[in-house]
Amino acid sequence: MSDNPEKAIKEAEEWFASARDKLTLAEEDENISSVCCAMAIHSIIRANDALTLYYLGMKATRHDDVVVIFENMIRENKISKANQAFKNLLAKAIRDKSGADYGKKEFTFEDAQDYVVKAEEFIIAVREALRL
Repeated sequence: MSDNPEKAIKEAEEWFASARDKLTLAEEDENISSVCCAMAIHSIIRANDALTLYYLGMKATRHDDVVVIFENMIRENKISKANQAFKNLLAKAIRDKSGADYGKKEFTFEDAQDYVVKAEEFIIAVREALRL
């Protein structure tokens, strides 16, 4: 089965739901914060995949390309300039991905909480951009 925007946004929402569920546990056990952040980061990346699949028919093959492609979509008016603030979220998520996935960075409950809130905001914005 090939990747498509609907599949990508659905997966983003599943990653997000898992992150949100883990957030409650992370409040009591900060060791879970990294897991929560990793899930939220994956939700952000998959939501961005939904955008690029919808507007460009492809997704970034390297994480380093994610922010550049996002900026190009804004510059080409494929997505609203109002979404410009999400460029920083994408850049941060890409920087933190390995640290969250492989335990190379410690994340606090506040970090996890912030990622979950921002992932939800990004998914909502992507759904609006995709008109889904």
